[in-house]
Order: sequence, then structure tokens, then C-alpha cells
Amino acid sequence: MQNLKNKLNLVYELSRLDFKLKYYGSALGLFWSLVKPFMMLGILYVVFFYFLKVTIQNYEVYLFLGIISWNFFADTTKDIAPGIGSKAHLLQSTSLTPAVVIAGTVLHSFWTFFITLVIFFIFFFALGLHLAISAVMLVVLILFLVLLTVGVSLCIAPLYMRFNDFGHIWDIFLQMLFWATPIVYDYKVVPISFSKWYLLNPITRVIVDIRNAVLYGFFPEPKQIFITLAIIAIIYFIGVFIFKKYARRFAEEL
Repeated sequence: MQNLKNKLNLVYELSRLDFKLKYYGSALGLFWSLVKPFMMLGILYVVFFYFLKVTIQNYEVYLFLGIISWNFFADTTKDIAPGIGSKAHLLQSTSLTPAVVIAGTVLHSFWTFFITLVIFFIFFFALGLHLAISAVMLVVLILFLVLLTVGVSLCIAPLYMRFNDFGHIWDIFLQMLFWATPIVYDYKVVPISFSKWYLLNPITRVIVDIRNAVLYGFFPEPKQIFITLAIIAIIYFIGVFIFKKYARRFAEEL
């Protein structure tokens, strides 16, 4: 029990260190992390609502909720390599493990996600919108989002360490995945013939369920929740297997 407590404290301290390193020398600090989703919201809202005439009801909150959910996933997975690299000396000279470093990176990103989520709800209520009882599912769906992010992070961390160019490859993949995820559009526009394959994307499933629970008052169907959990669990356990297999080589690769 004491060992677990020590690890949790270490994760917390590493997340604080990541925050300080990320904003070191910046006059505005965390403000820059908050600017990003608002800039994306402004640009995408103007393009899709005014130019492309998207007809989604309450599109501004629809878009905002999708952006902050996506940013948590994308930013966390992109920060894995810098997070490990910045602590190379600790990994090589102490008993600090890569798993603890990754947990610290995820927690650091979650802080930003939580703050932007609070801002979202301020925005949500300021527009005169109301939450239904289905919003309680948000807690479960955020847990799904975190588990998915951790699982993907564990899968790609060895690739970051092994291949110097993987960061660029991952950036390109995330750009493609962004447009393959219903962040700026409704997933229902996808042709029925492709929808089964389209909905295998777990980040799509989580974002759709988050919106349904918060914006539209729908509880996800138990069958769909089970499918989402199964996909995420597969990714997570594959990530754990890959990470355990290659984690010992991290210090050598750094």
C-alpha cells in the first residue's frame, strides 16, 4: 500500500514538473493551452457554420466539446516522447520507471482537459442550455477516454524511442484521424455502407457518446457501451503487453 502511495505521489510530482517545463519562460503559462481550443473553435466554427452551412443544432457547443475531447487524446500522445526524453537522466540514474513517466504525462494533460471542460460548462450554461440526467455518463465516458489515451500511449511509446522520425509520422496520422473523427461534422453523414467500419474508431465512439449524454440527453445503449469498452480494453492490454516487452530498453534508446 505504501509503495502504491509513493508511486502516486511521484506521478503527481512528475506532472507538476511537466507543467513547469512546458511553460518555462512563458509569460502567460497555462493560458496558451486554453488559447488553442478557442482558436480551433473560432476558425472551425466560422468555416463550417458560416461558409459550409453546417446545420447542427447548437453547433458552437457541439464543436467545442469535440475539440477539447480530441485535444486531450492528441496532445497526450504527442507529449509522450518529450515527456520521456526530458527525464532521460532520471531513467538512467534512478529507479524511476517509464510507466510512471507516462502516467505523469497523462495526468499533466488531464489537468488542462479538466480546466477546459470547466470552461466548456460555463459556456454551456451561459447559452441557456441545460443538462439532462444522462450527463452522469460523462464520468464513465471520460474514464473511457483516459483509458484509450493511456493504451495508445503505451503502444506508441516504444516506437517514439526506437525511431527518430516516428513523431512526424504520428503527427500526420493524427491529422488524418482528426478528419476521420466526427469533430466538425455529424457522424450520421457517413454512408451506411461504411458506418460499421467507421464506428470501429474508438475515439469516434467516445466523442459521439459524450455529446449524446451532455448535449442531447441520450444514455448510450448498453450494447454500444460494451462494444466501446471492448475495443478500448483490447487497445489498452495490447499497449501494456508492448510496453512491458520494450520498457527495459528505454534507457538504452535514450
